Amino acid sequence: MSLFAALVALTGGASRYDAIQIVPLRALSALFLIPAFYYLTLESIKGQRALFILFGCYALLVSVQLVPLPPSLWQGLPDRSDLAQLDSALGFQDVWRPLTLTPMRSWNVLGSLVVPAAGLLLAVALRGSARVILRVIAGLGVLNAVLGLLQIVTGKSSVFYFYELTNRGSPVGIFANENHAAIFAACSLLVVTSLALRAREVQSASWERLIYPVAFVFILLTALVGASRAGLAATLGAVVISLVMLFLSPRTSRGHSVNDPVRRWLDKHSGLVVIVPVVAITLTAATFMLLDRTPAFQDLLSRDSLADLRWSLWPVIAAMIATHWALGTGFGSFEQVYNIYEPSELLMPQYVNQAHNDWAQFVIEGGIPGVLILIALFVWMARAIVKIAAKNSARVNALFWVSIFAIVGVASLVDYPLRTPIFQLVAIWLLVALSRDMRDRHGREVNAANRVP
Repeated sequence: MSLFAALVALTGGASRYDAIQIVPLRALSALFLIPAFYYLTLESIKGQRALFILFGCYALLVSVQLVPLPPSLWQGLPDRSDLAQLDSALGFQDVWRPLTLTPMRSWNVLGSLVVPAAGLLLAVALRGSARVILRVIAGLGVLNAVLGLLQIVTGKSSVFYFYELTNRGSPVGIFANENHAAIFAACSLLVVTSLALRAREVQSASWERLIYPVAFVFILLTALVGASRAGLAATLGAVVISLVMLFLSPRTSRGHSVNDPVRRWLDKHSGLVVIVPVVAITLTAATFMLLDRTPAFQDLLSRDSLADLRWSLWPVIAAMIATHWALGTGFGSFEQVYNIYEPSELLMPQYVNQAHNDWAQFVIEGGIPGVLILIALFVWMARAIVKIAAKNSARVNALFWVSIFAIVGVASLVDYPLRTPIFQLVAIWLLVALSRDMRDRHGREVNAANRVP
């Protein structure tokens, strides 16, 4: 899993369909399906059947959008009249065309599913626990921070920028977009906090309990020097949630710390373990802001965020939703379909390749079938989190799961992080970890109920 994560980290940080890195990414990802299928068992599939069903439904929907339809069907779909007239003028009245308005882009989306598919199959086949999965994700977070720091130190011409089209001068880390890097950093902060609390809960080695705070501060420092406004808000939110998780976490038993002086000291000074991170993080963030070392904070104060292009796009996006809400335009088709609706006042040297509102774009491209899959996923996630929250000692974990998915969800209102292969892989692994967490907690409760006193 770590090897696969490293591959995706080095080649899967861009959301563009034409990034050259997707060639080795998809080819090598397909190779990881070999060990995944080798270790996969029917029992492990049954344990994660909900995720397999949901992922299969999404892949099926993309495939169905590529099925050629007879002229009597596709010509009656929205925005097909001009195409039908062209066919008629050229003598192609009997041509069968698919539901998607951009077949090549939809084929690209179908091919891109090899990355999350390999991630899902690997995680299920290797039976990694929630802690193992979160450790791999935390490793990606640290790698993202290390590269971001090196990019800042070495300047805009740094060799540590992996992509031709990127935000040079900003700590984009393993991504091509500074917003995606900042949102990932915020998620990594929550993952590191959760791992630290889990390590304390199971009485892990002392080094593990000390390394997570160091990783947290390191990721935070890199995130603060970014220029993403949404990323800054997500980072500060992740810090607050992490502190709340720390306050709400149950204190560990001291019976296991007799032979470990470091652990005994940590348990004896549990108040400092809570107070010191709060003071250190607060002073760090305040210092960066006072010294004008947070470009995103300066950007937030220097201009009106409502004047951003994202808000100008909303009337166009609303018109697209009103037209294509039923069946969608086809996954991957937004950029070219947007050209049909683009008003003259929005014509500019730059071009719009994403809606900058992934929820709206998903409705435009997927229609009602896509929305139904999303609703089913949300219902499953809600049930899993409720089961975890039902146990008092696991409520901190429930807060973690709600918070990390909320950060990605809110970020998707103004951006498109899940369009990058890295985020797709991390999202699918988080869902597997959530499922494992739910089953582990449920199993402990059953074992405790069946235990004979």
